[in-house]
Amino acid sequence: MDWIRKLFAPKEKEDGSKAAWNKADFEAFVSEYEREEKEILVLTSDEPSAAMKLRDSWSPCRYFLAYMDLASNEVKIGDGRITWLISEEIRQKYGNAWPHYFKGGVIYQLRVRELMDKTVPEGRLPAYYNRFMVVEVLDSNVHNEELLDVLAEYRTPVKLSDETLGEFLLNKDLRFFAGNIHWLGEPVSADMEVIIDNKDTWAQALDVLRTLFEQQEQRDSEFRAFAAKALIETANEWRSQEESEDTPEELSEEEFMGRISLSSLAVTPDGKYTAYYDDDNMFWGHSISVEGSIETGPESASI
Repeated sequence: MDWIRKLFAPKEKEDGSKAAWNKADFEAFVSEYEREEKEILVLTSDEPSAAMKLRDSWSPCRYFLAYMDLASNEVKIGDGRITWLISEEIRQKYGNAWPHYFKGGVIYQLRVRELMDKTVPEGRLPAYYNRFMVVEVLDSNVHNEELLDVLAEYRTPVKLSDETLGEFLLNKDLRFFAGNIHWLGEPVSADMEVIIDNKDTWAQALDVLRTLFEQQEQRDSEFRAFAAKALIETANEWRSQEESEDTPEELSEEEFMGRISLSSLAVTPDGKYTAYYDDDNMFWGHSISVEGSIETGPESASI
């Protein structure tokens, strides 16, 4: 019996009664994977572990960059994840990464079960469907030259330079270029979402950011006005809750616009953007976001 079945076996409470794990979660989780087990070497990425909530359990995962099927010695490069199942009780006591605590940039030898249906629906990340259920960890810190070459390339910095905007560094885990631009004379962080293997999206995202940069006075005024109109009522509701001997006067939209300041800007290759503004404590330190597109302008604002 593998560890995951032991984990979901009935456990004794202090009073001697049985506390069964949620069998429905276990059965639903396991049913997505092949019954046949296989051994692989897997190279984990530096991206932190994550976990997804099921009914009464959690499915933690660790992201990987590549794996080798030990039956064929074939290396398959591409983002994916290894995953397993834990109870809510275990998660609260030991954290999401229990019991493996996989580290980033390490090669592990695992016994796994492969996902049965790897069809990627439109709009979903392929990495989610390139996943294995962990049955057993057989070894860690395994030496494999092919996978170490993948790790070396992964950790080699990738930069994107523009004469107008400056230099941006690729975050390979989160798939965006990050850098700083000057916006109305102040430094502002800027992120460009891209498809790493498609350099056309790099150029497209750069064009979107450049357009906003070149039109910054017009765009900034547009963003501020939209945020003020959308959020002034909420701002005054929050203002009325402040502890004071006198009821504070209501803010006008002009005052709202004058108090906020752009802190960061994020764009996508298809022309969408999100502008994040500091709230000058009008919302007690929350960020204000304005979302829209180059073609249509601002579409929504929220805190």
